[in-house]
Order: sequence, then structure tokens, then C-alpha cells
Amino acid sequence: MFRLKRGEFVQKSLDLNLFFLRIMKEHSFFLQAAFISRDQELAERAGRFSETFEKLLEEAVRLANGNASRVVLKSGEIVTDNTLQAEKKTEFLTGVPFDTNLTRREAALKPGAGDPELVDEVANLNEKVICKTKDLIEFKTEILEGMLECRLFTWNFPLLIEHIRREAIFFVTHLERLQKGINLDPTAEIIEEKLFWDRIMAEHSLFIAHLLDPSEVSLIRTADDFARLFFKLESRLKHVEDMNGCLPHGLLKDEIRATRGIRDFKDTATELVLACEIRSLIIPLLGDHVLREANHFLAILTNTNEIILNS
Repeated sequence: MFRLKRGEFVQKSLDLNLFFLRIMKEHSFFLQAAFISRDQELAERAGRFSETFEKLLEEAVRLANGNASRVVLKSGEIVTDNTLQAEKKTEFLTGVPFDTNLTRREAALKPGAGDPELVDEVANLNEKVICKTKDLIEFKTEILEGMLECRLFTWNFPLLIEHIRREAIFFVTHLERLQKGINLDPTAEIIEEKLFWDRIMAEHSLFIAHLLDPSEVSLIRTADDFARLFFKLESRLKHVEDMNGCLPHGLLKDEIRATRGIRDFKDTATELVLACEIRSLIIPLLGDHVLREANHFLAILTNTNEIILNS
């Protein structure tokens, strides 16, 4: 493990917060929108979480201008060309308001090296985010337990609750590591990231397949194919841990090809949802949400590939 430089700590922290705080905000909204009228109190709690993460994201955006990496800002993991439209359409469909001005501010962020003078301010932000994300993890756990014990009904799948809970835990783990100034060995880091995101991509594919109308046979088949592909990639990657951290020949290329494929599939599906050209239970913001996560994973993979090629 390597110690982080002050400027590197600032940039890595803000890159991570820009991506994950919006993800946590939207997780809270997805929880809020799926409760039935009997559980209005739970919906209100979810709404408060969404507001909390929106405020934290505002703080991250303020700090990030001129201090976030070009790779992250250009990757499509912070916002996409469709994020603004997806928010507006989702607000129309649900009645839940979205701060589209914040989305515009994110799209206008300028890259730059992390300012070492911001270390204390960024570290304080990280601590607040860790605390609130742990609270959200507890809330997600409460919902999951209620569903599995048949005490609670929500329109979200139990697997989706497990899925978004894992993402929150992953976020906290990364922030706590940054707070300690730890920088993983590049090989260990890419193995950890790929093991996690392979499973996430596979589950996204399952969710898409099950939220599409049964009449959308071709799209369902494609989603199922992607699920099988990423579960297979996850299985292949698990063997890396038994090979002293050496990546199998061609695995990174296969990962990049698969992730580009699912990225393009999600992009097309989101545009079809926004244009009301497919039958589904997929709310527009969910489509854009999973697209940003694919962009995040693809950015990690392509950046790693460039490092290997240039080494």
C-alpha cells in the first residue's frame, strides 16, 4: 500500500464523491418512489436521505471545480447527455422535484490537479459523507429485512435493495481508505474494482430484463445475455486471487469489450425509455443511473489499460 500525496487525496476524494453522492441520492429516490401509501413514513425518510445527499453533492461540486480529474469529468459517470432530460421526465412522472441547476453545474465543471490547501475541507466532507452513507446502509438493511420477513411491501426487488446496499458499503470502504491516506497497489485495485463491478453489471442486466414488458422479447434476451456474460467474467476474475495478482492474458480486453457493449445497450435503452418507444417499468432516471455506472466502470478499465500499455 502507498501513501497518498495531499493533492492526490483531494482529487481522488472529489472524483469519488462526484460519482457516488449522485448515486446515493438517486438510490434514496428509488426507495422513496417504490413505497405504497401505508408506508408514507418510510417514503418520507427516503426523501430526507435524498435531500441530504443532494446537499452533500452540492458541497462536492463547489469544491470540485478545478480540482477533479479530466478522466472522470469526461467519462460520463458524473452526468450524461440525457441526465437532465431524465430528471425532468422523472419529475413529471412522479411529482418528486429534482435540482436540475445542480446537474447543469456538474456538467460545467472544469478539471484540474487537486489543491493541497483543500485537504482539511475535503477530509471534513468525506467524514460527513461516511456518516450519512452508513445511516443509509442501515435504512436499506431495515427495508431488506422487512421485505424478507414479509412485514413490508415495496415495488423494488429484494435483490435491488441488496444491490444498492452493496454499492453504499463499497463507497464507504473507498472513502475510509482515502481518509487513512491509503493508495492500493494498481493490480490489487483493478482486481477489487472488476470483481465488484462485474457483479453490478450482471445484476443491472437482470433488473432490466425483469422490468421490461414481457412483449419486449428481443431486449429481454439481450439483457439476459449480458447477465450471463458478466457473471462469467466475474467467475474468471475470482481466479486471479489465486494467481498472485497476475491478470490472465486477454481478460482486460474482454472486460473492456463487454463493458462497452452493456454501456451502449443501456444508452440505447435509456433513449428509448425517454422517447416512450419501449414498454417497461423502467423510470427514465433509473436508465440514466445504470448508464453512469457502466461509464464509471469503463473509465476504470480503459485507464488501467492505458497505464499497462504505457508501462
